[in-house]
Amino acid sequence: MWFIRRVCFVLVFLGLVASAWLKPAPIAAQAPLTGDQTAPLLNPVSEGTQQDFEAGLNTANGAVLYQTASYPGVSFHRRNSTVGYAYYGGGCTYLTALSSGNEDNNALSTRLDIPDGAVILGVEFQYRDTDAVNNSRLYLYRFDGAGGVATVALLNSSGNGGYGSSYTATNLNTLYDAFSYSYSLVWYSGSVGINHALCGARVKYAYNPPVARPFTMPPANQPDALQGGSSGYSFTAASDFVAFEESAAYSYSSAGCMIHTGGANLAAEVDLADGTQLAGYRAYYYNTASGAAMNANLVWIDGSSTNTVLIASTTASSGFANEYFVPPSAQIIDEFSKGYLMYIRPGTSTTTRMCGIRTFYTTPVQAKQLPVYINPVSSVIADHDASGVLLTEQQPESAPIQSLDLGTVEELASPLITNEYQFVTARSFMPRDNVYLVNSAPAGCISFGSDAEVDYTFQLPPNSGLRGIRFYYRNIAGNLGNARYWAFDGRGWYNPIFTYAIPTSTNYASQLVSYTGSHYDLSNGSVAHSLNFSILSPSNTVEFCGARIWYTTGLRSLYIPVAFKN
Repeated sequence: MWFIRRVCFVLVFLGLVASAWLKPAPIAAQAPLTGDQTAPLLNPVSEGTQQDFEAGLNTANGAVLYQTASYPGVSFHRRNSTVGYAYYGGGCTYLTALSSGNEDNNALSTRLDIPDGAVILGVEFQYRDTDAVNNSRLYLYRFDGAGGVATVALLNSSGNGGYGSSYTATNLNTLYDAFSYSYSLVWYSGSVGINHALCGARVKYAYNPPVARPFTMPPANQPDALQGGSSGYSFTAASDFVAFEESAAYSYSSAGCMIHTGGANLAAEVDLADGTQLAGYRAYYYNTASGAAMNANLVWIDGSSTNTVLIASTTASSGFANEYFVPPSAQIIDEFSKGYLMYIRPGTSTTTRMCGIRTFYTTPVQAKQLPVYINPVSSVIADHDASGVLLTEQQPESAPIQSLDLGTVEELASPLITNEYQFVTARSFMPRDNVYLVNSAPAGCISFGSDAEVDYTFQLPPNSGLRGIRFYYRNIAGNLGNARYWAFDGRGWYNPIFTYAIPTSTNYASQLVSYTGSHYDLSNGSVAHSLNFSILSPSNTVEFCGARIWYTTGLRSLYIPVAFKN
């Protein structure tokens, strides 16, 4: 008995020692969250893998199809003009310097742009993390324009030695309500430097096209109420308007609101489907300074000229408020000819801050005339190998992008194929690095004060075929400029689909760039599309004036979910 007790004592003692030795190190305590990060989490979220994202729920609320919106790291922008950032590679970006403001001022942001009425099924965070102590975080916020903020999803990186991703494995089933809220994807870095890089985000959603409604007279106090036919909203937080000139000085307040202290305005692309009418827009703001006014102006740009549609000024000074502004003439969206851009100019302190713009669009009021098909005037073939396969800079992973020839007469004449366009103004492009010096130029163009690269990310409808891109420019001195089209997967893979050298031009010019066959996106949203303009040894004689994306889809729908993108 004595021997058995002694053995038991020894075993218990050894067990206690082992448990203490094997016990994991305590998790470092996180600093208390402040500002937007204290917003309530709307849905319980657990984190899964990329496979969870691919295999997750694909339908909701009767919708039978799902789509994916993809955003590379280069599509995120700073919310404070003193924050430093740089390009890491593979579509990723990282912080190089912090502002003196709170953590919300040091975050990078981009607007979540999906159709009004869609159901969010999941969010994936793509990152590079080599920090074993700190994590970076991706939030999906929603703002109501009047100081309200809620967290739709929250995801964390992990110090796994390189590229990784996490996914909200719990089905969110969150309605994207563009009447009530704007939605932003916001990244908080774990530290300054290359240990943390933001490589992208993907959002899976279910969506059914809008159903036409019987006509109803809108209330007098709500002129942008839903009316007959197919109408809807596009809501953008002020914090997702971007600076297109180095002179701009701005900072983040809270709940999607911005402060502006000098330089050029902030801008956002207004990109609605051909033939729809931009009926008006509602500005959301906060103002307690009597006599102070802020601006929300609408212009269009066609690559060689610009025209002011409406200059709108706020009038209230009693706290949070909103006002609806109507263009003086009907604005029928014609993406073949021009693009629309919204400028905002918030106040200079927390007493005068702009919080968001909600655009109201209605059914087409006239038929949209498609331009006659014209063969491309420039064909890019240098980025294909001898067999016509697109070249990539990293060979281990095959490209999810494929080439498909849509150039036959039968396909061009098919009633199942229609030409679509998206005009992107140059002032919606963002520099890849804060040291790049970009300035506004006449005719809605931008000029460059240093070697620079600027990017714009866009979404194509599922299974659409990109036929070509027309670039608008002026290059009097023949500076070395290149226009590029990229694809990124958020995990370090990237595909330089084509490069076009900008020629010398004595006046405003444009060039339609295409290539053998059509670039067809068969990735179902697993890759992000980005346009890029780069310039070496610039002078005042080179200007970039925008791009027009030309693609084919099935039968034309009334609304393509692309609006207020950057």
